[in-house]
Amino acid sequence: MKFTPRNILLTLFLILAVALSACLSPSGGAPAATPEPTAAPAPTAVPATEAPAAPDAPAGSSLAVTGLVNTELTLTTADPAGLEMVKVTAEHPKKGKGDYEGVRLNAVLDKAGLKADATALVISASDGFTNEVALADLKACADCLIGISDGMFSMVMPGLSSKAWVKDVVKIEAIVGAAAAEPAAPAGPPANPNIILATTTSTQDSGLLDVLIPLFEKQTGYKVQTVAVGTGAALKMGEEGNADVLLVHAPSSEKALMEAGFGKERFLVMHNDFIIVGPAADPAGIKGGGPADAFRAIFDKGADFVSRGDDSGTHKMELSFWSKAELDPKGKAWYIESGQGMGATLTIASEKEAYTLTDRATYLANKDKLQLEILLEGNNALLNVYHVITVNAEKWPKVNFEGALAFAKFITDKATQQIIAEFGKDKFGQALFFPDADKTDADLGLK
Repeated sequence: MKFTPRNILLTLFLILAVALSACLSPSGGAPAATPEPTAAPAPTAVPATEAPAAPDAPAGSSLAVTGLVNTELTLTTADPAGLEMVKVTAEHPKKGKGDYEGVRLNAVLDKAGLKADATALVISASDGFTNEVALADLKACADCLIGISDGMFSMVMPGLSSKAWVKDVVKIEAIVGAAAAEPAAPAGPPANPNIILATTTSTQDSGLLDVLIPLFEKQTGYKVQTVAVGTGAALKMGEEGNADVLLVHAPSSEKALMEAGFGKERFLVMHNDFIIVGPAADPAGIKGGGPADAFRAIFDKGADFVSRGDDSGTHKMELSFWSKAELDPKGKAWYIESGQGMGATLTIASEKEAYTLTDRATYLANKDKLQLEILLEGNNALLNVYHVITVNAEKWPKVNFEGALAFAKFITDKATQQIIAEFGKDKFGQALFFPDADKTDADLGLK
């Protein structure tokens, strides 16, 4: 090859290019430049339906709004029909003030759309308990809520009775209420105006029925034939279809009647209490003790005791105390069975300076004629609870069920309950009975 200036320059250029390339190469031990970071490849998109989802939160309880509504609703604690959650401070009739959260009851009813003939709500709990509330009482209740707490619905009903504060509600049904179905003042007498009321003597002897029966007859046009006997005899009359309605005070026997199908409906009415009365000298020394101790002391002393002996509610209560004390006074010379009502039994006990068990109302009504003192009172075991029971027309088609129901509604009505609350105060300085129509058996410690 002939070396010319041009060839020499070209050769030098090539050598320089090779050298420069060697300098830029990572080989040869020279530190390599840090490469630019490259973006991580994007993950392959997974369709939403295939993506593993987190477990759903539990939906909670559900509540159905049914009956006379334009649109039936189902509320869940997770989604109360899309209604606004609110917080209120409300006063429970027994528990006092508390803070509650839920949806306004009136907002729920507005969304469901009440039909024109709806006048009441039946609120049902998961355990089968139901309570009827008039719509008129709810319309003005801005703070009435369907409360949501602990995964369940409960009614928050300020201004209404504890019975309306239903827990664990599963259904609210709009209905034509019983009060709307029954005219307050009938234009004429009922088709069958005659009612037989079988009741305990205590309601008669105390004078309470002398106040209530004329008022009921005036308001409704019914005529009541009152048969005042012991509760046992009154329940027997119902069982045999010889009475239309019962007013009695022996809860365990009443339940047996209902379970046998002879009673149709049973409502709590009122209570007072039993007391043990006797001569002021108190020969058996029962004062200050409990019922079982008192009956044991009377037995041990052989002190005169007058029993109703008539299977009445009072007699049943007396026998339960002898049984709890594991004693049997039957046949003892000092144990006298009157076989009569409470008023007559008190008279006999007074004449013989004997002990007896009585309801407080009858004792107070007759106190001025008796030489007897209250020696034992105020014990929870002495509670005396009254219910009204309608006799089942399916068992006895000839009973006057309409009249019986009218009486039951009357005696549990708010106005009548107020009369019961005041009865006796003017004469005795204390009430003879305490109204309970707004309570439940559980409120009074009954099973």
